[in-house]
Amino acid sequence: MFRVLIADDENSVVQSLVCSIAWEELGLEVAHTASDGAAVLEYVEREEIDIAILDIRMPGVNGLELCSLLRQKNERIQLIIASGYAEFAYAEKAIQYGVIGYCLKPLDYVQVTRFLRRAVHNLRRDGHVADREDPMEILERRDENEIQECLSRFGLEQERYFVAVSSGERKPDVLETAGISVRLGRGQWGYIMRTDRVGQLGDKVTGQPDWSGIGYIQQALSGELVYEAFEECIARAFQYFVDGENKVCDHLDEWRANRWLDGIQKKVAASQWDSLKHMLEEIGQKGREDFTVRSALRLCNMIFAHSLFQSEENDSYIYSIEQLVNTYGDFTEMLRQLCCFLDENVSGAEGEQNFTNGTFLKLMRYINDNYRNEISLTSAAQAMNMNSNYISQLFKKETGITFVHYITQKRLEDARELLTTTKKPLTDIALEVGFNDTFHFIKTFKKYVGMTPGQYRTNN
Repeated sequence: MFRVLIADDENSVVQSLVCSIAWEELGLEVAHTASDGAAVLEYVEREEIDIAILDIRMPGVNGLELCSLLRQKNERIQLIIASGYAEFAYAEKAIQYGVIGYCLKPLDYVQVTRFLRRAVHNLRRDGHVADREDPMEILERRDENEIQECLSRFGLEQERYFVAVSSGERKPDVLETAGISVRLGRGQWGYIMRTDRVGQLGDKVTGQPDWSGIGYIQQALSGELVYEAFEECIARAFQYFVDGENKVCDHLDEWRANRWLDGIQKKVAASQWDSLKHMLEEIGQKGREDFTVRSALRLCNMIFAHSLFQSEENDSYIYSIEQLVNTYGDFTEMLRQLCCFLDENVSGAEGEQNFTNGTFLKLMRYINDNYRNEISLTSAAQAMNMNSNYISQLFKKETGITFVHYITQKRLEDARELLTTTKKPLTDIALEVGFNDTFHFIKTFKKYVGMTPGQYRTNN
């Protein structure tokens, strides 16, 4: 990991930086904090640092003077300046010292993180640390020998591995120390372990607000099966969406929901909307225990597949478990919103809509400002105070493509640029352009571009 020094005479600024940045995810560690320039110089005399975040106005030696002194000592050091003063002269002077980022207080942590990523990229590019290929790319290729060689570099010198996935704000320590962890998406971590540590947790996940769920496979697996195992474990880790409580999950009984899904499919095919709403209410009252997060996803898309709610391609489709969880929060809310969707779209599907150029321009501004974030027909409709079916029709009429297709194209355009201009891991790129999980990103990229992200990066 690269070592970071933070210096600011305001302790609250130092502590907020320490607590608000995902240092480990960036490959960084906070090696030292200081409140004045003299303390910084004293520390760097005996210890090496790679990145310094410095306040301009500190007692004694100020931030700009420190930039000059630190640069003389280590020409590869990455410097980021923080200041409550916006005068151009400071920024101009900072640039002369090779500062890569100039942040005004109060600090924007997204901006700070962006500068830190640039610093890591610069350090690796300059040969400070050799880059290794993204582990997710290696796992996706499913080459047993290549995977074993990769994992052995992390101390996993064996032929079979235990696999788990956690969802939530914090990684369970007992899993992380059992092997290696791989970031799979926002709030998702995959674990490749020497031994089965999940069994030791028991019911410990219950009552842990930072752990939403843990999914795992009890058997040890060969390396070529790890990629698929992660996908299965993600579904198990998100089973709390249906069950309504944090849990450890080692299996999912998909067949139990079939009797409900058969009934849903028949009612959708016959356009029996009132009867369908009653069935959704019945599922909420006495059918929840029959559902998994996967069958909940199927239920949504059975409804959205009806021709009444789509043109050429269904804009309301839910493409991944992560999207399902982020869209609805929990199973009960999903059922409630589906009933509202039916009320809104069945009653509003008939008749002509009055499309206006001004309305379309407002919609495009909203999409272009938000396509990297959580965005859907529902959120766009709510933001613009419009009917979601109207939004779908308007977009298709004006552009010739669907709402989802356009957003996907925008995200993939950004992804292609990041793949060719940076060395960021696939997970970071996926999150940055708007995909919540790496698996969905890889599948979508391959579908639209014709090759995996790793292949595209190699060829370009």
